[in-house]
Amino acid sequence: MSTLEAIKTNLARVIGELAESKVQPQEITAPPKPGMGDLAFGVFKIAKEKSQSPSKIAEDLAAAFKNNDPTIKSVDAKGPYLNFTLRNEAIAERVVKDIEAEGEKYGQQNVGQGKQIMLEYANVNTHKEFHVGHLRNILIGLSTHRLLDNAGWRTIPVSYINDLGSHVAKCLWLFVRNHSKAVTQPKKKGKNQEPAMDETAWTAYVINNLSAPMVRKMIESIPTAERTGSYLGYIYVEASKLLEENEDWKAEVSMVLKKLETHDPAWTLLWQETRRWSILEFSRLLQDFGAVIERQYYESELVDQSHEVVDELLEKGIAMESRGAIIVDLDAYPDPEVQKQKLGVFIIRKSDGTLIYAAKDIPLAELKFMEYPDQEQSIIVVDSRQSLYFKQLFATLKIMGYARPFKHLAYDFVTLPEGAMASRKGNVIFLKDLMEATEKAAREEILKRHGEEWNEGKVEHAAWCIASGGINFAILKQDPEKVIVFDMKKALSFDGDTGPYVQYAATRLNAILRKAGKISWGKADLTCLKEEAEKRLALCLAELPAVSARAAESFRPSLIAQWLLEAASLVNTFYRDVSVLEAPEETKKARLRLVSAAKIALVNALGYLGIAVPDAM
Repeated sequence: MSTLEAIKTNLARVIGELAESKVQPQEITAPPKPGMGDLAFGVFKIAKEKSQSPSKIAEDLAAAFKNNDPTIKSVDAKGPYLNFTLRNEAIAERVVKDIEAEGEKYGQQNVGQGKQIMLEYANVNTHKEFHVGHLRNILIGLSTHRLLDNAGWRTIPVSYINDLGSHVAKCLWLFVRNHSKAVTQPKKKGKNQEPAMDETAWTAYVINNLSAPMVRKMIESIPTAERTGSYLGYIYVEASKLLEENEDWKAEVSMVLKKLETHDPAWTLLWQETRRWSILEFSRLLQDFGAVIERQYYESELVDQSHEVVDELLEKGIAMESRGAIIVDLDAYPDPEVQKQKLGVFIIRKSDGTLIYAAKDIPLAELKFMEYPDQEQSIIVVDSRQSLYFKQLFATLKIMGYARPFKHLAYDFVTLPEGAMASRKGNVIFLKDLMEATEKAAREEILKRHGEEWNEGKVEHAAWCIASGGINFAILKQDPEKVIVFDMKKALSFDGDTGPYVQYAATRLNAILRKAGKISWGKADLTCLKEEAEKRLALCLAELPAVSARAAESFRPSLIAQWLLEAASLVNTFYRDVSVLEAPEETKKARLRLVSAAKIALVNALGYLGIAVPDAM
């Protein structure tokens, strides 16, 4: 139990005994206004139980309170609140010792108690470029994974790769149209040996009669350096534009999708090779962010089971045919909880016979529970546009007999200052371009500050830390349900609510410790820490275990970001108001212990967000 939890638990017990009421430790919080003490308890519930004035109850409790806790300096009543002021040196001593004892484990809790939870994130599409919108999915998932592990869960990180669908059909359709020239046409009979067809006719012929030799010729025509997911993303954007301009071509794309779903050998060969380009690029992306996925599920591995699931739902009467499509009418299903949600019609197969996401997500859920039968809950990180869809999916799974809980961890868009992004329109910030641009900007800032002092390796490392810290913090500081307007200049600023601002606070602490040199402070008398800035900082550090537990329980890395901003502000106040290295010897050593503890807590919390701290900035 952390210091703050222990203090709150003791106060709750004492208040409960005095008031003859049940008081929970979490009811003791920060005061509603500054200057009212360090901790406060609102007596509203007790006043209601006793039918008395809250102010009178607070006054009576303050008068009756017998302080047997050396951490508590005073108790007084202010309106309906019972307020507690802590002794500066006592709280600082206990918090610093907690952090020193736990080190890099400080902030960990055991809320999960070793139970198993599945977290699905990094759900990207092959045959598309990775952009800053994907970044929010990856960072929320990765940070939530760290927080769940930190809270004691056995977290199973998985991803579901959309490697088969209309977007793939669009990409491969235009790929073949663009590269059909690489396939040699048969010649007309006669002296001139002219091609048998004009270019338009030949392109249509290749699309409708694709063979494995044709595919190999087209792939060979592409330089090795261009065989990338980025190149496929460019083709997808172009295909989307062309199909908006020419409705007739959509029939060709539908044909390509059917060929892929029925495992046509030539189209499957082209799909497998181009899919490999995307997956290699995606694997490198995950490595850059330090993400490890235990199991990658692919849409393509579920196609055959999906047809079987649709037939099974029809046989059981859960699904029905409607205008050629197969649907589940959730409003008509005789389950009060399902009907109450008014979820409407859930389409699982289109009228042209092609499958949509739902038909594959049902066998995906079955496969997840078959492979990981001990999971307590399955969480899916997907943007908020799919909220209705996942409610429909979870309701259908409930009807099918799946009792264990599913959760859709939704998040809103990442937009640019210029407006919303859409990959099909091409108005996106590609992830590789974002990383390159932010590292370049961070590098320029470092060179301005330390160009003549630092070697190249130190500059590169600091630039990478600042760039990734700026991006991660800008994405994770917002609650998931809020839209993010990503502004690179603001994200990299050393001032304001940014990652570099927090990193800079940590490097300031590091600079103090570095300047202290060989001074030994490990056994310094912590009762020397009597300043208000020292207590304020210690109290904030004491909150980290509870904040990290709440962040894990609510799947909100933003709570960690908010704590970090407060902690960084208090570090800067401490740095401004309290002399460390110029203080008297024993006070100096005690303050060095507090500085060291504060650095440990900040580094641990930044680690939950995937943010590293450079040695200096």
